[in-house]
Parts: sequence; structure tokens; C-alpha cells
Amino acid sequence: MSVNLQQGIRATVSQQMVMTVQQQQSLKLLQYSSLELETELKQMLQDNPLLELVGSSSEEGSSTEDYPTYRHDDEEDYSPEMVAKVSLQDYLLEQLGTSEIDDFQKTLVSYLIGDIDDNGYLSSTLPEIVTALSELLHRPITLDEGEQALAVLQSFDPAGIGARSLAECLLLQLDKQRLAFSIDDDVLSVARIICEKGLDALVRADLNALEILAETDIEHIRQAHQLIRRLNPKPGKLYSTPEADLAIPDVLTRYKNGLWEVYINPQVVPKLRINAEYERMLKVVDKASASKEMLEQLQIAKLFMTQLNQRFATLLAVAQSIMQEQYAFFQQGLSGLKPLTLKVIAEQIGVHESTVSRAINQKFMATPYGVFELKRFFSSGVATQEGEQASATAIQQRIRAFIEAESKAKPLSDSKLTELLEKEGIAIARRTVAKYREGMNIPTASLRKAQALLQG
Repeated sequence: MSVNLQQGIRATVSQQMVMTVQQQQSLKLLQYSSLELETELKQMLQDNPLLELVGSSSEEGSSTEDYPTYRHDDEEDYSPEMVAKVSLQDYLLEQLGTSEIDDFQKTLVSYLIGDIDDNGYLSSTLPEIVTALSELLHRPITLDEGEQALAVLQSFDPAGIGARSLAECLLLQLDKQRLAFSIDDDVLSVARIICEKGLDALVRADLNALEILAETDIEHIRQAHQLIRRLNPKPGKLYSTPEADLAIPDVLTRYKNGLWEVYINPQVVPKLRINAEYERMLKVVDKASASKEMLEQLQIAKLFMTQLNQRFATLLAVAQSIMQEQYAFFQQGLSGLKPLTLKVIAEQIGVHESTVSRAINQKFMATPYGVFELKRFFSSGVATQEGEQASATAIQQRIRAFIEAESKAKPLSDSKLTELLEKEGIAIARRTVAKYREGMNIPTASLRKAQALLQG
């Protein structure tokens, strides 16, 4: 446990301003993410012998304190999809171990593997690596030796590993011997030319520039484009994604008896109790002769459990209120989101807005449409002609729907999108439509038209 947190709890049991300090401590616990809370809990268990996790030691006896429980008896624990256990570096080192090169080359390649980032690219330049290797091995390493070692690394799986640029990554994958499918030699040649010299033109969907560059017709350009789209610009990502990136949601939802309901994920609730043996010892010992430190630790432990229970009770109240206000979302998806402020939720559950802000900080809810941060359910709104409010997220979804249904030969301009929204009762400026479109990484109408021509 952090020094400040420990001092805060100790002050609670020894100072006159008990309620003020307790409230501050409760707010700190409320603001913690699940990961931060887990770290804090580990430190508390280490510092306070009177606290224990249920199942972590002897189950004999009972405690006067129960840990909070928010489980539905008929609900199974949520668990995220499993990811690959083998790291990218381990996978590459396995291949290095079976490669037919001498020990010196293996040393160089192993150093290169250590420089690979999560996407599969070299983090440093080759001259920088060669300089570092020369110092490390106490002998000069030439750039040519570095290039030879890099060539070995780039022959490993996944294809494209060890690249120094996006162009090099794609070119490494455009090796006919490594492609998992057959491709016409002419198309492969055009794809390699585009990756080597024409990626900027490809992003702009500049067909004229691509035709001139590759000295070929539009059909070959299109086929080459389709081939490039099948490549992986981040070949290391599959292996380098850490399990910690898959956050377990704090709040779960389910549809039961015709209604949506929300509850705390039991996997994020620490199952704490007072150690029964210590507690019995304190009961049989005269308080006057009992250790002052032990009595203080007992008070600290009970206070921590109370505040922990309060944390999850507040989080549940906030989540239930959010579901009540955003019920249409659970029936329709993002298009059903409406404007929502912290003030509305605060008034509903009788707390300050800052408490709601802390409660939704780095907290996630598993919904039928994916896992969303609780902050996602709050947004400003735009007035409709009926006098109601439409959330920015809902408007973005309408813009996306219009664009997905548009004619590829005649894409919708921002002005036309503004008109379509107005017909649905949403009065919004064209510049705001452009802002929302750009926020969704959707290109302009002219660029969408060029991209459609490129795809054929």
C-alpha cells in the first residue's frame, strides 16, 4: 500500500476529523482502476496481517466481517478471450535456435531480436545497433555484418518481421515463396513497385500517378491494391499483445425476463476478511494488555473493508443509473445513445458530480455491443426539431450509416450529409458534420470516390 494511503487510514483512527479523512480515502479507492486497486490490495495484505483473502489460508473459524458480494448465483464469471502465450521475442528466439548459422551470427541476431518493438519493427537504426554491438562485444562490428544478421532475422516468421519501415515490411511479405496464395507475376511486380515507391500515391488513391509509376493499366493497379490489402503492416502484433491489454470489465450486463440489468463483475471484487485466528486472540486478550499496534491494525483492516464495499456499491449505483438513462443503447446500440451529463447521474444517486467522475474513471462495462469505458456513455447533445437532444455518438452513427449506403460512384458530400441529417430532425452545421466524419477517420467524398475507383 502507498505511504499516503497507509497514513490516511492511520489518521482515520487517531485524528478528530474522522469523517473527512474517511471520505477522502473512500474517494481514492473509488477512483482507482481495477489494476490499481489490485496493486493497492496486495500492498495492504502485505502490511496488515489481520487481513486475508478468502481461500488464501486456513478456512477454519469464521470472521465477524464479510467481504462484499455482487454475484448473481446463476451467472458465470466473465473472462476475456485468451491470447497467445508465446511472446514475439520467444517465438523469434525459438527460430534462431534451429537456424544453421554460427554462434557469432546468432549473437548478432539475438541482439536484433531484443530491439524489435511490439509491431515487429526494429526500434533503432542499423548503424546505432552496430555501434552498440561493437561496444558490447568489445570488437568492431561492420555494417555489412549487421545487414547479414538482419537478413537472417527477416527470414523468420512472421513475414515482414525486422523491417525498418512500412515499405520494407510489405516488400518482405511480397516474396512469392512466402505468400500463402498464388498470384500472377505481373500483379506481384506491380505491388512491389507500389510498396517501394508509391505508398503515398496509394493512400491518396491517385490512379494517374500509380499508372505512371508502375507503367501498367488500371486493372493491374487494382489487383495489386487488393494484394497489398492482404498484407499485415504490423506482423508482430499477434504475438506481442500482452494479456494485460485485455481488461476485464468492472461491470457486466445481461438480458433477463425481458429486461436489461447490470451488476458488478465478481472477478474484480476482492474477497477479503479479517483473519479469524488474530480476531479470536484479540477477543480473549484484555484490551488493556493487547498490543496497541494490533488493535490499530484491526481498525485499519475493518475501515479498509468498509471503504472497499462502499467503492463497489457506488460503482454499481452509477452503472445502474447509466443503464436507466441509456436504456435505448442496450436495445439499439450506439445509435441509441443520448446526451448525458455527470450532473444527471449525481442527482439520481445523491452524490456529488466529482464522485461520479471518479466512479467512471478507467471503469469498463461489458455490453451486447462490446466493452465500453463508462465515460463513453456521457456526451453533449445537439437539439432536434422535436425539441429533444441527440448525442454526438448517435449522430456519428447516422453519418456512418449514410456513407456506408452511399453510391460509390457519387459519394455524399458534407453538405449533403447535413441535409440528410436535417431531414431526420437534426439541425447541425456542415463544419460539425466534417468534424464528426474526420473523427471517425472517414475520408472526404472526393477521396472516397477515388478509393472506389481504385478498388474497382
